[in-house]
Amino acid sequence: MLKRVLLVTVLIFSFVSTAAASTNTLYEVKKGDTLSKIAKANKVSVKELQTWNKLIKDNIYVKQKLVVLKPATAKTPTKVTTPVATTKPATQTKTEKVVQPVQVKAEQFITSPETVEPEARALSASGQAVYSTLVDFAKLLEGTPYLYAGNTIAGFDCSGFIHFVHMQAGLNMTRQSSEGYFTQSATISNPVVGDLVFFENTYKEGISHMGIYIGDDQFIHAGSKGVEIASLNSVYWKEHFVSFKRFHAVSVEK
Repeated sequence: MLKRVLLVTVLIFSFVSTAAASTNTLYEVKKGDTLSKIAKANKVSVKELQTWNKLIKDNIYVKQKLVVLKPATAKTPTKVTTPVATTKPATQTKTEKVVQPVQVKAEQFITSPETVEPEARALSASGQAVYSTLVDFAKLLEGTPYLYAGNTIAGFDCSGFIHFVHMQAGLNMTRQSSEGYFTQSATISNPVVGDLVFFENTYKEGISHMGIYIGDDQFIHAGSKGVEIASLNSVYWKEHFVSFKRFHAVSVEK
């Protein structure tokens, strides 16, 4: 019997009325809703809704997506050894927000003692739970606008989208660029729904874009038109495709 490496907080996705909205992490505003009405239905305060959704005023609009449960809070991380990216630097006119190498709990991103595994192992039971949750949540965010350095439902860039979705699926991880996440994952020859997909030389030289594989040669990502589903068979994405990869945490069994 497999023992889970991760303690995964599973989000329950359902499409129900405002009265039952407290079971949802993400709520879509309907005609007649007000911020106070949504707050009362979900047993939270208006101030909390404003904070979680970066709202300055009480104004909301139909079909707007609101976080109605307190977002997952990252725990104090434990340092792990990470490889250094070797991509040649290039002059950029548009970039993602880049931070220092990720620091996470040892049980969350598992690497071999000396180097990253060249090929990730098969998914564990806990990994499958993470993948199911993050893909369902990612699809709910389709249509969210693009926002440079964005990592909230107000708007995303590609790596901000990856960070937000994985956090909501129960993984505590630090925001990085797509290049940074590339170094924190292992290569996959036969991807499954939920694995990562990386691209190069899109708006800059080297690893520059990423998304989540959702099957049938499709992936969901935060592109210039916002969160959308795209085909890996399109001429553009074929030209820039690098590899499928997987974070180590969801592949380790004990």
